[in-house]
Amino acid sequence: MDQPTREQLLHAEAAKYGIAPVVIDRAVGVIAAVQRRDRDDFRRNFGGELTPDRWLAAYGVSGFKELCAYAARKAGLGDGDLIMRIVSAVAPEPEQRADDRPVQFWARPLTDPAEAAFPAYRVTYEDPQADVSAGFDWSGALLRRTLREATGPGRGAASLEEATGVVAFTDGDLRGVYVARPAPGHTQPTCTRCGQWEKEHTLHERFGACPQFTTPAAPLTAVPVP
Repeated sequence: MDQPTREQLLHAEAAKYGIAPVVIDRAVGVIAAVQRRDRDDFRRNFGGELTPDRWLAAYGVSGFKELCAYAARKAGLGDGDLIMRIVSAVAPEPEQRADDRPVQFWARPLTDPAEAAFPAYRVTYEDPQADVSAGFDWSGALLRRTLREATGPGRGAASLEEATGVVAFTDGDLRGVYVARPAPGHTQPTCTRCGQWEKEHTLHERFGACPQFTTPAAPLTAVPVP
């Protein structure tokens, strides 16, 4: 007897909650599109393949929950938890590889901004009631400076997923969460004074960079005298 396909399992699980195949396909399609984008980005920046289990680890439980909520809204469903429950029930087992190490699906409090040690990050603002944004590239120096300000007394909090380097933090009364994912392939030349990128000096008052982007002095070369 033939084994049911993944699509059939998905439709059967969704039917338990009265969700039509076309609706669950629409929701899962949103999640699959985000995963394809992230795997392409990982392949381009790191030259390897991002397995599904490591992709999930990069998002963390809270990040995946937000993604499911976004997919639910796009599919016309109001319950992101329900989508997460259905997808998790039919998801394949984590891929086993000889070089796999335990995946950490939780985060711990970030106690020192210096723990955000990557040279570049892709930073997004994630709000369950807003569309998923493509985000912006930040230098590691800008992220560390922002963390010092955002997590000051009476303001926000930050967490770090040690297995992935993903940093999440809140800022004051803002409803959403900033998520900074390491992006080593997006590194740019840094200022010798403040460590930030040249584009972050354009509005240096806003981004906290020094007033003038400075590069290391080029070595002098001897010029023969005729």
